[in-house]
Amino acid sequence: MKKLKVIIITGASVVLMMSCFPKASKVIRALPVESKEQIKAQYTAAQLEEGHTIFTNSCGKCHKLKEPGLKTPEQWNKTVKRMIPRAKLNDDQGKLVRAYLIAHSKDS
Repeated sequence: MKKLKVIIITGASVVLMMSCFPKASKVIRALPVESKEQIKAQYTAAQLEEGHTIFTNSCGKCHKLKEPGLKTPEQWNKTVKRMIPRAKLNDDQGKLVRAYLIAHSKDS
């Protein structure tokens, strides 16, 4: 009986903790993996620079920043979708950071 109680409490704790983690918006989750060329065609140099600034100022608060060229567009797309809500970025800011990172990513 005691073992069952521990299992139930542990399970409930895990569910509660998981519900507390922020999730990316539907807009961000729906973004497809785009190539460097597609990103560069959609965003201006000024927008990419703004993405770089947001990346440096927001993401750098919590951890050491990785060089964009260390990951592929697919890898950055996955990482950014997970990190946007944690960094408390709105959709527009998240899109700019994502665009900057993909535009400067390594080739697939």
